[in-house]
Amino acid sequence: MAFEFKLPDIGEGVVEGELTKWLVDEGADVAEDTPLFEVLTDKVSAVIPSPRRGRVSKRHFGEGDVVPVGAVVLTIEEASGSSAAAPAAAPAGNAQAAPEANVHAAPKASPAAVPAMEPVAPLAQASERVRAAPATRKLARSLGVDITRVAGTGDHGRVTQEDVSRAHTGVAAAAPAPRPSAPAPAAAAPRAPAAPTPPLAPTGLGADEVQKLLGLRRKISDRMRHSRDTAAHFTYVEEVDFTAISVLKDQLRDAGLRTTYLPFVMKAVAIALQRAEFHNINAHVDYQAGTLTKKAGVHLGIATATDAGLLVPVVLDVHGKSLRTLVGELAAMADAARANALPVASLSGSTFTITSLGKAGGMFATPIINQPEVAILGLHKIEKRPVVVGDAIVIRERMYMSCSFDHRIIDGHIGAAFVQAVRELLEAPALLLADLR
Repeated sequence: MAFEFKLPDIGEGVVEGELTKWLVDEGADVAEDTPLFEVLTDKVSAVIPSPRRGRVSKRHFGEGDVVPVGAVVLTIEEASGSSAAAPAAAPAGNAQAAPEANVHAAPKASPAAVPAMEPVAPLAQASERVRAAPATRKLARSLGVDITRVAGTGDHGRVTQEDVSRAHTGVAAAAPAPRPSAPAPAAAAPRAPAAPTPPLAPTGLGADEVQKLLGLRRKISDRMRHSRDTAAHFTYVEEVDFTAISVLKDQLRDAGLRTTYLPFVMKAVAIALQRAEFHNINAHVDYQAGTLTKKAGVHLGIATATDAGLLVPVVLDVHGKSLRTLVGELAAMADAARANALPVASLSGSTFTITSLGKAGGMFATPIINQPEVAILGLHKIEKRPVVVGDAIVIRERMYMSCSFDHRIIDGHIGAAFVQAVRELLEAPALLLADLR
């Protein structure tokens, strides 16, 4: 007997998820609770187990497809004695959070549906699945726009939030201007045919590798593009003297507390963000609602590179924690990230983000804001440099800090003043120690 397994409800408000990886092949025998596939939403990444025992006869979606809740994902030819009860809720095992995002990954394009080099997708037919992120669908519903009648200008005909907004206001997307025809060449004497170009010699390195952008990598791609398209980024860079912090760090190590520079930066940022003149920086912006929410507590997202991609776990209430507590929480967070076991609660709620490239940090870079936040601080490598102090040239440990702000919310002089306040705290550790409760 054929059993059609439908994607279960995997969280409140979740209407679809991206099938990121198949764990069984067609023809494979499965038992109850055998892992079938991995699915990623904006709330969780989960492994979906089999509710029945039997053989997989057909997989109805491919890796990278966006699957609506309730859609048939695969068909199982049941073995005798299988349970008749179908699952009613999400699986409990192996759930881990995906980074909070304003946009979902889009379904992959079908080669048969999207002609090559087509700049603007045609309007979707009723029987076709519209290629659009869940956030775009939600915006269309809220504006009363029929998304099947919107021409998509995104990759492979994907409907973007900008397309929906234009459809709502009645502004059509600009079509590419036709290329002017080249004038007919004047008559000329026939030319001798050019000698054929010899083919390039093979390099011996093998074929190129084509890799799909799936799961977390595609979600990161969508989030970064959304941030760059909507926030008016400006970046302010300052050089900071870490010599005094370096001495203090060595003293703490001798006393039994091994730490990096990051907890000191976190405390300096938390102290500065609590000042009244910088409350707009410790905030979330919602342009659709027209609001700016100034956060009472300082909850710092720490951008962390993992094998799966960039995650931003959150350290809550940094303003009220001691240096020793921050050292312990950062160590535990790093271990969990490497083990792909960060809890759901640790990946949301940040009010300001710090990103660090450590020893590979180069001189400076332009970090991209982690929306709905309005600023992000980038840390780079610390190295010894000659510096003029008084009338003498001395060797000091220096680092460039680059902080990006959303210029729609943060004026240039406010952003510069914030970075200077953080620098002053780091260059005078006594000011930090006064707040290390």
